[in-house]
Amino acid sequence: MKSVNLQLDENNLLEITQIEENLFELRLGINGSISVYYMTREQLLNFDQLGAHIRIEAILENDQ
Repeated sequence: MKSVNLQLDENNLLEITQIEENLFELRLGINGSISVYYMTREQLLNFDQLGAHIRIEAILENDQ
């Protein structure tokens, strides 16, 4: 199981964990409140739906 955890600052974090080949758990912590999403690889790569301004492809490439 691969996991990427980015601590953005004291109260904000982004954690992506691969559960199955095409299923990921995404934990998004903003100001101490955590939201959990389950996404396919395609949904994760099209991260605009959560209003993110980072490229998930870059995070995944750095993890390999």
